[in-house]
Amino acid sequence: MTLLTAVESAAAVRSGTLTAVDATRAALARIESASRVGAFQLVRAERALAEAAAVDARPDRSTLPLAGVPIAIKDNIPVAGEPMRDGSATTSSALRSADHEIVSRLRAAGAIVVGITRVPELCVFGTTDSVYGTTRNPWNHARTPGGSSGGSAAAVASGQVPFAHGNDGMGSIRIPAANCG
Repeated sequence: MTLLTAVESAAAVRSGTLTAVDATRAALARIESASRVGAFQLVRAERALAEAAAVDARPDRSTLPLAGVPIAIKDNIPVAGEPMRDGSATTSSALRSADHEIVSRLRAAGAIVVGITRVPELCVFGTTDSVYGTTRNPWNHARTPGGSSGGSAAAVASGQVPFAHGNDGMGSIRIPAANCG
């Protein structure tokens, strides 16, 4: 399936011409086919499909602004039931008990969290390399997508998801946005 924009995908799910499950399956297939980019720290395939089925079953689906839109969350924001490692083996591997407010709001709007994107060690560096792997620029795999939101930028630039969470303290969105176009 061709990558739809977030607006197109949500409109199709709201109207019933596309299911959230099918939108999520398509994103998961794109993630698998672009695995060499290494954008994802964790892919939530089964949980994402269950969340998508729940969106499809909602009686208010036609009112959800992000109905069934597959998204990725950066590995420095808590997602319930998943570890938040900040790209570091020194952090706790404990599963988070609750979503960060941004994740709660995205889910309330109907978005489907398909995975957690890679960040550099403790989100400090201008590349997206950590003990968990290296994220590559989707336009040239010999180059970095930048950091610290490089996993998110690479996921979007390579068409794995229509949008992804990122945050910026010292260029963490601006650098990857520039590097990934």
